[in-house]
Amino acid sequence: MRRFLPILLIASVCLSGILAAAELKAQEVMADMIEVDADRMDVFADEGKAVFQGSVNATKGGMLLLSDRLTLMFDKTTKKVRRMLAEGEVRITWEDKKASCDQAEYMLESERIVFTGDVVITRGEELLRGQKVTVDTAENRQVVEGEGSRVKIRVLTGEETGILQWEK
Repeated sequence: MRRFLPILLIASVCLSGILAAAELKAQEVMADMIEVDADRMDVFADEGKAVFQGSVNATKGGMLLLSDRLTLMFDKTTKKVRRMLAEGEVRITWEDKKASCDQAEYMLESERIVFTGDVVITRGEELLRGQKVTVDTAENRQVVEGEGSRVKIRVLTGEETGILQWEK
């Protein structure tokens, strides 16, 4: 029995490592997947797009998107989704932030999201408001434009702020 104890210990350590790696791989696959639920879907293969309409609910990784309409633009050859365009009462929840706007465009390859039309982004008590907000997660850069109105921000000063932090 004592001879098998070291073998059993080594096997359990290896198995736990394999299981942890499999769980990590499953999380990576889920982060690369877009799941959409809607009242209607129209696919225009020749144009490389799929249009979802009516109470659209989409998830990608930790991002949840609700809108009236969602268009996925994909490469006609590889069928890989390149862009997502949400329109009409757009609501997005991502990490600990919530955003609302009239339109949101997510360019997957460049890791850029452009929110337009009465944009409001909140994180707890913090707030960011403008007419156009461009978030570039690849370069960790954010641009807020008023486009005829003023930009507004409310941040906490007594602790670490997160309204201006967007991570991959």
